[in-house]
Amino acid sequence: MENSGELNDINSKLIDLELAKIDNKNSKVRRYLPAVVMVASLYYFFLWALGLALGYIGSKIFSKYLLESGKVDCIYIDCGKYKIHLHHWILGTLLLITAWVIDYFYLPRFFVGVVCGVIVHDIYDFNDWHKVFIKKEVE
Repeated sequence: MENSGELNDINSKLIDLELAKIDNKNSKVRRYLPAVVMVASLYYFFLWALGLALGYIGSKIFSKYLLESGKVDCIYIDCGKYKIHLHHWILGTLLLITAWVIDYFYLPRFFVGVVCGVIVHDIYDFNDWHKVFIKKEVE
């Protein structure tokens, strides 16, 4: 007998859910919410993608005209026998982490895209991106 009472409760809940679905079929929220979500997603993706492209291009120009010509030197930290080469993928990652910690709730997508573009440039265009610890030469 107890099972039939539980079964009736489950059946009545299922019927209520079905009735709720039927009542909401023609609501404006149900009709327009997917479109609003899609437009917002495309907007934020566009901002991120634009930032990514501009960050990559800007980093490529900086590298070509300033690093390769010797006007700007690479950043190294002296640690005894080794030097730590701070590639721009490391600096970009540290910048993103710092910005995320400082302003956890709001990190602009364009800013994230630009920094990701700098990170992608270093990893994609340089063969030594993974060489962080460099042994010093004996003088």
